[in-house]
Amino acid sequence: MAGILDIGVSALLSFQNSLNTTGHNIANSDTEGYSRQRTLHATQLPELRGYGWLGTGVKVTGVERLTDQFLSTQVRATQSVSSQLELYVDYASRLDNVLADPNIGLDPALQDFFNAMQVMADDPSSVPSRQVLLSESGSLVDRFHDLNRQFTDMRINLNKQMGAITTEINDIAQSLGRVNKSIVEAIGASGGDDPNDLLDQRELLLAELSKRVDLAVVPQDDGSWNVFIGKGQALVMGSNVATVGTRASIADVSEMDVIFTDSLGSRVITDQMSGGEIGGLIDFRDQVLNPGQNQLGLVAIGIGERINAQQLLGMNLNGTLGSKIFSSPTITPVSHSGNTSAVTVSASIADSGNLTASGYQLESGGGNLYTLTRLNDGKTFAINTGGTYPYTTAEIDGVTLTISGAATLGDKFFVQPTRNAAQQISLQITDPREFAAAAPLRVKQSTNADSGNLNAGSGALSQPVVSNVTNLPLTGPSSITLEWRADVDGNGTADDPGFRVTGGPGGTIAYDPATESSGANFTFAAYGGMTFTVSGVPAEGDRFIIENNSNGEGDNRNALAMAAIQQQNTLLGETSGVAETATIQEAYGLLVSDVGAKTRQAKINSEASDGLLARHQTSLSSVAGVNLDEEAANLIRYQQAYQASAQVISVASSLFETLLGAVQR
Repeated sequence: MAGILDIGVSALLSFQNSLNTTGHNIANSDTEGYSRQRTLHATQLPELRGYGWLGTGVKVTGVERLTDQFLSTQVRATQSVSSQLELYVDYASRLDNVLADPNIGLDPALQDFFNAMQVMADDPSSVPSRQVLLSESGSLVDRFHDLNRQFTDMRINLNKQMGAITTEINDIAQSLGRVNKSIVEAIGASGGDDPNDLLDQRELLLAELSKRVDLAVVPQDDGSWNVFIGKGQALVMGSNVATVGTRASIADVSEMDVIFTDSLGSRVITDQMSGGEIGGLIDFRDQVLNPGQNQLGLVAIGIGERINAQQLLGMNLNGTLGSKIFSSPTITPVSHSGNTSAVTVSASIADSGNLTASGYQLESGGGNLYTLTRLNDGKTFAINTGGTYPYTTAEIDGVTLTISGAATLGDKFFVQPTRNAAQQISLQITDPREFAAAAPLRVKQSTNADSGNLNAGSGALSQPVVSNVTNLPLTGPSSITLEWRADVDGNGTADDPGFRVTGGPGGTIAYDPATESSGANFTFAAYGGMTFTVSGVPAEGDRFIIENNSNGEGDNRNALAMAAIQQQNTLLGETSGVAETATIQEAYGLLVSDVGAKTRQAKINSEASDGLLARHQTSLSSVAGVNLDEEAANLIRYQQAYQASAQVISVASSLFETLLGAVQR
């Protein structure tokens, strides 16, 4: 009789455990990260009787946690990508909205500036029109500053968020270390049984960590999991935990590097981080923020350098040569903190048309050898100083570098030619009369040397165009006279027609109307590099005078030249010898379109990643999630089984009482 009682008791206890597990599932149906559990039953060892093996009941062999590690790994990996793209899209969208906004973007300010330049060209003597140009010039500078401030503020916020994320990573890592320790202790105390609720806690912590950074886990024999982030950095090893943090970058103090610290010390791992929110921040900074700010600076340099260059070739209303309208940017290379030599490097812009929106790293190869690496595409430029110091390189991507000496092998220097240009640009003039609308030289017909009357021939001399201000304005004498003679050298034969030049370079220049009447170009290199064209058929003795453009208030030739810069390809030549490929506004348009394209692509990828994440989460939930309908059914089933087990015990008791009654009689 004891056999049936034991069987009933074992069943009663087993189904009581099943009811407890079902109740635990129901109680945690809304608990984040909870995986449903079930009680595992197995038959107890049967007893051998004379007629065979007799069953002895049921026993509980464990409580199983229902999950799928493959699906959990997929959810974590997809969550990492989804969080990365979500933060990338958030920052990129904000920047895209700023750059493309017609009210605060740069394009309207550029258009207003060139429109005002054209208005001045239409009426160069008008001070009010010049005042409008001065105002629009100031507005353009302010717009550069405002846009650059958007980049700077975004960089500051990004740095703060990066620091906050590393703090969150450290907190999660500490929790993982503690949970690992608790799991190992619990497994040891139970003789090998899994502490299911602790395992859920660990999975939840890993899910939270995957939102911040990409990770990989390696299970250990003792039940703990080692957690690696980035490209193999051991964040959690059992209960031992490393830390991550941020510090100012050696190459650019305005941005932060990620630092990894363990028992071996601290090291920079920024380029090894991927996935999660921190990966999204780094990707946005490297792919959008830095190139965008560099491109904005490139545009600022482009308009400043080109407008200034033309302004310096003109005459203002005060009758003097023009001065710079905009300030020129400065480049400050940064030495790596680990450099062992005292070598310094300086840089200057040689040709704004060849600048790129990239940073550069200069590294010493030892002795007189250096390698300059363009960071956006990895292209390298070999530099051999030949042992002469200070050594100035030839132009490289619009920049020249001056190296003070032979650096120690491995010494590094970082160069950002355009990064700060939009912040540095400023307005250099305050008087509207200082705009140099007029050209410095002009041509006028003179009296014929032989007749004393005005020139009799059809010859014409174009207005001279200068490329520099060498020997300008003209002095001693203050004019250059070209007098045409059929026999310019005076040898008595009319076989050497040309102009006799007095003043300036002097001498003669050949010009034969019989063959060149459609036009011949001449250059006086020593006098502003002036070029002019002679055409037509001059009469004997006809004279042309090139003189200073004194009292040329109505002259608009230089203003037209400055206005024409708007339509000229002046930027993005990239390498010396390659023609520039973009106007100033097109260069800014490339910035806007590039940010917009990257933002749109990231949004598409983010939506796809979110959909994939939802699908993986649904798949995992179908395995590990609590279904209340199913649990309710199990509750009824286990209740009935429990009641049946109690009935077995009741029957056993009744049989026992009957047996006792029979013995008493």
